[in-house]
Amino acid sequence: AYMDYVAAANSQHLPIVSIQWPNWKEVGMGEVKSLAYGQTGLLSLTDKEGLQLLDQVLSRRMDSVVLPAMVDPALWQARRLMQRVVQAQDTVASSPKPHTPVATMPENAQTLAAATQAWLVDVFSTELKIATSKLDVEAAFQDYGVDSILLTQLLAPVGKLVEGDLDPSILLEYPTIASLSVWLVEHHAKSVTKVVTVDDFKGGDAIQTSAAVVPLRVPAARQQSAQAPQEEVPRVMAGDTSDIAVIGLSCRFPGADNLQAYWRLLSEGRSAIASVPPERWGYTNHYNAALMSDVTHFDPGFFLIPDEDAKVMDPQALLVLEESLKLLYHAGYTLEEVKGKATGVYLGARSRHLPDEERLRQARNPIVAIGPNYLAANVSQFFDLRGPSIILDTACSSALVAMNMAMQALRGGEIDTAMVGGVSLMSDDGGHRLFDQRGILSKEPAFHIFDQRASGIVLGEGVGMVMLKTVQQALEDGDQIHAVIKGMAINNDGRTAGPATPNLQAQKEVLKRALETSGIGAEDVGFIDVNGSGSEVTDLLELKAIQSVYREHNEAAMGLGSIKPNIGHPLCAEGIASFIKLVLMLENSMLVPFLSGEAPMKHFNIDASPFYFPRRAVDWQGASKIGAINCFADGGTNAHVILESWTDPAQRQVIRQPLSPPKLNRYDVYGRPSVQTAVSADHRNAGDSPYTKPEDLCGPINIWKQRIGEA
Repeated sequence: AYMDYVAAANSQHLPIVSIQWPNWKEVGMGEVKSLAYGQTGLLSLTDKEGLQLLDQVLSRRMDSVVLPAMVDPALWQARRLMQRVVQAQDTVASSPKPHTPVATMPENAQTLAAATQAWLVDVFSTELKIATSKLDVEAAFQDYGVDSILLTQLLAPVGKLVEGDLDPSILLEYPTIASLSVWLVEHHAKSVTKVVTVDDFKGGDAIQTSAAVVPLRVPAARQQSAQAPQEEVPRVMAGDTSDIAVIGLSCRFPGADNLQAYWRLLSEGRSAIASVPPERWGYTNHYNAALMSDVTHFDPGFFLIPDEDAKVMDPQALLVLEESLKLLYHAGYTLEEVKGKATGVYLGARSRHLPDEERLRQARNPIVAIGPNYLAANVSQFFDLRGPSIILDTACSSALVAMNMAMQALRGGEIDTAMVGGVSLMSDDGGHRLFDQRGILSKEPAFHIFDQRASGIVLGEGVGMVMLKTVQQALEDGDQIHAVIKGMAINNDGRTAGPATPNLQAQKEVLKRALETSGIGAEDVGFIDVNGSGSEVTDLLELKAIQSVYREHNEAAMGLGSIKPNIGHPLCAEGIASFIKLVLMLENSMLVPFLSGEAPMKHFNIDASPFYFPRRAVDWQGASKIGAINCFADGGTNAHVILESWTDPAQRQVIRQPLSPPKLNRYDVYGRPSVQTAVSADHRNAGDSPYTKPEDLCGPINIWKQRIGEA
């Protein structure tokens, strides 16, 4: 709008043309196919048409503000479109029809649902400023441009109808007028009969849809899926059904510099969330986060990286190299044993690293500093691995989507071993400012999930890596197996009211598919590490999805938990943080405390459900222990993983045991040494990682003194 006004106001002396592009079909953000757009008469532009129109705009001065378009002559009425808002207001302001209470009608649920549907058409017409004749009761609300704010406004009059405080996730769970009317009659019939009228239903003209009246207890989404051909879950061939074995783990998270410390943090029920210290970003701030220590300390000499390159590389790349080394030794392998092997590196990560130009000029290999692919390629390069090195970014679900790709490669025989992980590091306050702008950043140093106090997210960071093989390969190689992956699925929410707005049906589908591919009964899954968003609406939807898939037909107790109250939201490392947590729980046969969910939610009674929150570390009961992980990402890519504990056959000989990795002389770019060096990768040991002796620090200290002298 600002561009339009500037172009119009300065049309006499500035050659500015503001182009109002309509919908492009082949490029851009995706073709819009909503009912509202189609009714304008505007057609989607092909690339060829759009470029021809641009040529016309540039070649002859038409006007200062131009809408270049291909239109359907039968529908295109520019003058009417310009007056549409006025017409909508006139329609809304028209006098109401006389009402006859529905209570006088025969007690027929379908008739009541139809009358409620007609009443909702009037309500939504008023709120959306759209004529009733233009509303399709089977169209999703987002097709009318409804965002999360408008959804809240739409809920207000419906809440008055039922004389209560409605669950705010209802309009996402029942996203059409038809499905919402069925839900209202099913759950609030008494209130509905006081408001809706016979005339609302008998008029009929207001509802322009070819759909029949939706039967009671069959929401539109379910009815459509029942009528459509059922999509078959792909069945893998008998030779590809081997489970995937987890044979090694390594991690660094806030408050936990290694695997053992991570387990203690979780099992003792501690949180690493705190105020961001001024020295982290160089200024006093009001933010809270879960941060790691010594993130700029590294041993470039060990990894054969010139100092000049290490100074300009993304610290995430250096963290991944270190954890990959620890991972290798935790699995019981040395550097020489993996050289030249068909091992793939699959990493969930995002890099915004832009090193100082002067330092970049001094680097020997500047490409390793600015190429995001090197976050994974460095690992393949140093360890001499011959499988692919891949970086994936699907936000929070990145590491698990990478894992899914690795599992396919393992089952297909493309690789023998996979190193899978995720990394996220807050090198500046950019993430906090972005989430603050979106209004979803918690003001408190606590991340609440399934809790009335939920008020947004707290960001965290971390790096985690796991080593995977097929169970068959792990048994042949004598590997120690910490847990097995039984099933996994990924999908996307598709079009919703916004990039961060979840889709309940998509969440259910990804859970169902993972469960089906695992071959495990829903009642056998005893724990889920949830996604948790720190928002009442999205947390409610996740609970409903879990209940619908896992506990709709059984009442078996199920524990729920999350890593986020412990270490915040580690973004691209979220999925791997939950995965490693669940593997440790399965291996230790223990459920760890959940640090939130203490203030009951208004719209979900946990006590009346099969769900419970472990409040202390307790034994995981049962011979077979099975758990799952939810990860629903910003942008809509969802992942669900099912894991089971492993018991070795009595006759099996485990050849591979965790080894102590080489010691690293870690120091920062100024030569200042780290307090801590190499850690034992054996997470079964109870003690802390060994600290360096004073004599071990002599080398880095001398380098430090030398560099200070040079400075």
